Amino acid sequence: MRPLLAIFVLCAGCARWLPAPEPMRAFDHDRAGPRAACLLVLLPGGGDSAKTFERQGVVDAIQRRGYSIDVVAVDATLGYYARGVFSERLAEDVVRRRAARGYKQVWLLGNSLGGFGSLLYARQRPAGEVSGLFALSPYLGSDRELLQRIRAQGLARWEAPPKAATLNEDNFVPELWRWLQAVTIQREPGPDLYVGYGLDEQLAIPDSLLAAALPQDHVYTTPGAHNWQTWNRLIDRFLDRGPLAARCR
Repeated sequence: MRPLLAIFVLCAGCARWLPAPEPMRAFDHDRAGPRAACLLVLLPGGGDSAKTFERQGVVDAIQRRGYSIDVVAVDATLGYYARGVFSERLAEDVVRRRAARGYKQVWLLGNSLGGFGSLLYARQRPAGEVSGLFALSPYLGSDRELLQRIRAQGLARWEAPPKAATLNEDNFVPELWRWLQAVTIQREPGPDLYVGYGLDEQLAIPDSLLAAALPQDHVYTTPGAHNWQTWNRLIDRFLDRGPLAARCR
């Protein structure tokens, strides 16, 4: 797993080498019985695929708890990010096609690149489309100067840039932080944000800056590196202690 694969997001120079087939492939794992209350969209990390969530036991972990949740695992590979079509394809090919089922809530869960993708999607889509998300070890940029300013001032007091009308490879990280600030201080509407990460991984430093701006019960941490052993522990805790049990009945 290479957490910094997401630096290629919106990189026009590498896009042609990275496939992004249309429609975006997705694999449904619907619950048995009455129509589910919630849809949970699983977004893979760099080097993972939709099938990784089955192999790592994530789908089973969700289903065995008996919540009223339909699960869809998505092949949202790096090519979609690099071509700048990730949010468009996820909306058109995955979320919108399932919205007719009448879900009460739509949640996102992604690891690494998928954690970043969950935040990016929520930032780019209309308010209310995403009810909440759990971003696992999300990539939040590697600009040390930017991260140092946020750490020194705190996310709420950080002097954010003006809202970007469009995203490009130069502004997507500061714009994502601007949006996170606006949502966490309730200046703009947004989903219910949850974050989880391993305390021993490289991304713990930027992820902790977001964590500091969230309510304590919206943050999940554990000793561990940037790998599935860490993420499975965090997912189990989120499923047991988080909001899905109450909201997805």
